[in-house]
Amino acid sequence: MLQIADDALETLREMGSLRIRGIEADGEVELEIEEAAEPVVDDQVVERDGVRIFLDPVAASALDDQVFGVHAHDDHFHFTFDDQPA
Repeated sequence: MLQIADDALETLREMGSLRIRGIEADGEVELEIEEAAEPVVDDQVVERDGVRIFLDPVAASALDDQVFGVHAHDDHFHFTFDDQPA
């Protein structure tokens, strides 16, 4: 299951909940990230310390072994996905 990185918690608390949607194309998965107050039917909910990320089934499968991070740069954010430690 997707994990939320320690350094992402404060930024995500300020932003609110996010929804990640996966789009399959040519054998690869493209991800779309948007703010969302509540999950959509069939979304997997990842929660840590009150922070929630909603994943559609495609994104949940693609990100099963990843750690979600967020880095703030001025007025925008850079999202990262890294392998979970063994």
